[in-house]
Amino acid sequence: MDAVDDVAIAWCVRCHDAPLSPEDQESLAAWLASDPSHAERFERVRGLWDGFDDHAHAPELLMLRRQALGAAQQAGARRWTARPIPRAGMIAAAAALLLAIGLFAALHTSSRYYETGIGERRTVMLADGSTMTLDADTGVRVRFTDDRRELTLDHGRASFKVAKNPLRPFAVTSGKSMVVAVGTAFSVEQLPDQVRVALYEGRVAVLRDAAEGPATQFATVRGTRETAEQALTPGQELIVSMDTPLATLRAAAPSDRLEGGQLSFTDEPLLIAVQRVNRYNVGRPIVVSPEASAIHISGVFNAGDIDAFLQGVVAAFPVRAIPSQGSILLSPRHGPDATNSMPRNLSPTT
Repeated sequence: MDAVDDVAIAWCVRCHDAPLSPEDQESLAAWLASDPSHAERFERVRGLWDGFDDHAHAPELLMLRRQALGAAQQAGARRWTARPIPRAGMIAAAAALLLAIGLFAALHTSSRYYETGIGERRTVMLADGSTMTLDADTGVRVRFTDDRRELTLDHGRASFKVAKNPLRPFAVTSGKSMVVAVGTAFSVEQLPDQVRVALYEGRVAVLRDAAEGPATQFATVRGTRETAEQALTPGQELIVSMDTPLATLRAAAPSDRLEGGQLSFTDEPLLIAVQRVNRYNVGRPIVVSPEASAIHISGVFNAGDIDAFLQGVVAAFPVRAIPSQGSILLSPRHGPDATNSMPRNLSPTT
């Protein structure tokens, strides 16, 4: 910031402090006319200052603005000349305010991408005070504007504790579905052919075909046609098909919350269970043969304990785990060698 910026800031504060006297108006006009860059700098500073109106109720900015105007009032007794020399404190306070406005506005119109690798979890505090926890192998795009909080789950699973703001909806899009909340706690999971929404606190609405604009296709739950949005109550999970209007509403497993570090399966197709387990599998990925993919399993496993998952599946179902160089294949057991045994230490890469 140079001397021209100092003067531009000083004039901006002076203009917003009180109406300019005729003499001050002449001084400002003379300063603007003395160099073409003066008008450009003044308009840029005034644009930042006017940006305050967009965030007028933000406590971070109210305090800084009071400081800047207080410094301006203290300097008000001074005589303003064609090149006013305001007090240093006034410039510092005004400059701090303008910088804060710029940063605050940037946060509220920002677009960021958060992601985790296989086996990694991450919790972040968003600009609005909401908390987002990313499951392993997950990507979420976050875009905040003045009137909306828009998030897109590209892949994986994430849970949210939403800071309440009824005038600024919090919407998470995954595939063709959009979850809209105000202040609540929920999770969204994207699998190859379905989206799952589990509600823990508060209330959310799930809209279909959100990517195409307003919801035009309704979700059919338990054979009945619903409205344009399917509302959930705490303790419920909605499973929405990617390719059909069918959806299933069921009880959410308390042990399946991201914060618990466990994976819960209730009559889950083995193929989907393996897709969820593989987010934590830092060794060889598990592959399910077509013949075994329709097997349904139930149980609770510690996320990341791949050996325990494999041993449990092999012990409880007629499948075997066949290790190879690049993966571990789960396939049906056949013939006289169909036993419940399996090689040890299948998950690490060898």
